[in-house]
Amino acid sequence: MKECWCLSGLPFIECHFNKKMSLKDEKPIHNKFKKILSKQECLHRNISPCSDQVIKAHSISKKISLSAICQNNHVYGFKFDFNDIKFRKIGINDASTFFGFCKKHDESLFSSFEKKDFLKTNKQLFDLCYRAICQEHYTMLRVIDYLKEIKKNIDKDYSFIGQIEFQAEINSQINFYKLGVRYSNYYKQQLEKKYYVSKHEDDLVHYIFELKENYPKFQSSSCFNLEYDMDGNQLQNLDRAEVQSKNIFINCVSLQSKGYFIISWFKENNDFGKQIISSIVSSPSSIEDKLFSLTFLYIFNTFVSPEWFESLTEIQKIELKKLQDFWNEQNKFSPSMIISNMNSIRIKRHYFYKDTT
Repeated sequence: MKECWCLSGLPFIECHFNKKMSLKDEKPIHNKFKKILSKQECLHRNISPCSDQVIKAHSISKKISLSAICQNNHVYGFKFDFNDIKFRKIGINDASTFFGFCKKHDESLFSSFEKKDFLKTNKQLFDLCYRAICQEHYTMLRVIDYLKEIKKNIDKDYSFIGQIEFQAEINSQINFYKLGVRYSNYYKQQLEKKYYVSKHEDDLVHYIFELKENYPKFQSSSCFNLEYDMDGNQLQNLDRAEVQSKNIFINCVSLQSKGYFIISWFKENNDFGKQIISSIVSSPSSIEDKLFSLTFLYIFNTFVSPEWFESLTEIQKIELKKLQDFWNEQNKFSPSMIISNMNSIRIKRHYFYKDTT
């Protein structure tokens, strides 16, 4: 039987043959989407045996990081709703969570910085990076599942031409995220190889910004590919799908009441990482603005202090929203996008990490 033109993999007669009908009830689809975004799988299952229970794990620690910026146990962050993503208040029990680890692995993999003093050891920095890439990898897998569900349901009341345009756009997005999964899986596997050897933290380079007391006003963690440095110079061409992208890790977190903004990368991409750092620190007066803008331009997994956010003027909130919307735009990065950090981050000192253990 002939497959449908929309590339769903279903026979045409079971897919778009008679799909022009009214979408009367969104609730069942909404429930499907919630289920997709809550899919449970331990991302460390191929490295060591799991416990039975996959849990709602925090990609940013609740007790030592989110608690540093929360107000009445709430923070502001992105929250998904049907056909919408908004910046809103979220309880810290739910903020930054994903079903990406079993209970055993969530407790053991990140105990180096969650249950011990943060001394900026190789192991602690490695573990922060591993959690960041796992969260990003999990998110992209769920986005693909979500887009596939959209393919099957959302265009039921569209004209045939509208269906073609819609399906072409969705297929393009699915291919984009599949490429992202391939890129992130490469680095995830590179890190996971180190779990089989006794000293497994030496493939990463870290640049650490130590922050002043009571900063930062936001917490953020991610791993992503950056096409331009903060001066607008191209780092890599992300249109070349056949070339493995170069990724950076960012962890802006409070640990034991001290704030850090940590940028990490693989040694194999050292020139790439050094160029990013150079573009940030070359002008000391704009370091804080660049770190702030870098975070809100590129990192969805970011949460902010309610006290800080609610103190912003309406103009400042509009400027912040423009940064947050950048990931959904087609425009290339320009240094003109860098804005004031709005008193959200203050640097005490910064340096390349050197292992002293």
